[in-house]
Amino acid sequence: MKKSSSRTWEIEHPCPQCGAPVTLEETDRLFACSYCRVRLYLLSKDYFRYYLPPRNSQSKEILFVPYWRFKGLAFFCNRNEVTYRVNDLSYLASQHSFLPRSLGFRPQVFKLRFLSNEIGARFFPLQLPLKSVMGTVERHLHSLDEPGSPGPVFYKAYLGETVSLIYSPLFIQGDMFHDAILGKPVASIPKNFVDDLFPSDQLKDCEIRFVPTLCPHCGWDLSGERDSAVLFCKNCDSAWTASGTGLKPLDFGIIPSKEEGVLHLPFWRMKAHIDGLRLQSFADLLRLANVPRLPKEEWEGLDFYFWSPAFKVPPELFLRLSQGMTISQPQGEFEKEFSKATLYPVTFPLGEAEESIQVTIANFAMNKKTLLQKLNGIHIRLDQSLLVYLPFIPVGQELIESQTKFCIHKNALKLGRTL
Repeated sequence: MKKSSSRTWEIEHPCPQCGAPVTLEETDRLFACSYCRVRLYLLSKDYFRYYLPPRNSQSKEILFVPYWRFKGLAFFCNRNEVTYRVNDLSYLASQHSFLPRSLGFRPQVFKLRFLSNEIGARFFPLQLPLKSVMGTVERHLHSLDEPGSPGPVFYKAYLGETVSLIYSPLFIQGDMFHDAILGKPVASIPKNFVDDLFPSDQLKDCEIRFVPTLCPHCGWDLSGERDSAVLFCKNCDSAWTASGTGLKPLDFGIIPSKEEGVLHLPFWRMKAHIDGLRLQSFADLLRLANVPRLPKEEWEGLDFYFWSPAFKVPPELFLRLSQGMTISQPQGEFEKEFSKATLYPVTFPLGEAEESIQVTIANFAMNKKTLLQKLNGIHIRLDQSLLVYLPFIPVGQELIESQTKFCIHKNALKLGRTL
């Protein structure tokens, strides 16, 4: 397993409308052609699949090997704290352990392409599921810990990840497998090697879908940035997110501001039902976090929401914002009109935010030693969610939320776009 550089990988794909070459970054979901001006949203059934094109492959039979690609934040709830790492790695998804364990730096040098079942080649089967590979990754990460580091992990979560499957090309020459990009031998063919490869026409669910970025409600052009997980219609003030079959409406609210130069940042506000932990009211939340406030009688029956950034930020800031917003419980009258507001893109989907709830609980709990051992027994069901845009006022190099006074450095937002 080799950790790769943080440089964003690039994908080359012809425009479906005019055929012009378009280069995407791996986090891009909005396809924009500079030639014919078409804008399309990219969808996949589960994760995106790519391949590295071989060089001078006309006279050779190409064999493709699958590799998992994982880039994101890993949170580990240990004996008395929540630790984290930023992961950026690739790992062999085949049980043929004689093959190279990682892609190395090749995807940073050569452009990827979207996988298609029309490629004339044979493929090694996908034999190691992502869950199994992540277990190997976790053991590797903990082997890097220094002596005296926190003990056993009671709960772990992988958040904000970019997960994809990448196929790397090989060919056989003599008794060796050769890299079909560099032309160099990479492994000897074992004597007990069983040829279980299959042709490309047996690939399933590998094709990506292109969905027009037109508002399903009014037909207006939807707005968003290259890595946006949510698109907006400024004509009918609606929000849309990807589903398995296209775009579906998303409930949202925005707290307006009359200040100059305000940037509205997105947050997920989530109402969750929790089994295995007494956390039913705002008073329960404050007791769990040991907040130095005198509990009010009405708080015993007051509902509360979990909050999470809906944009990627470094892990330390993610924990601080999730904890701070959840304890503060921002209030305000939500509006549905955003055409005049400057909106920061949603890059952290709702599903990821839901998975972060247990990490948030672990982070703000004062009695961590007792609580962390219960985390795996806690079951969370999301009852309702709302995308909320809060106003942040620029002050120098910082952005300050007008109600809670939480502060975010502008560089943290820039760094978040690279995660």
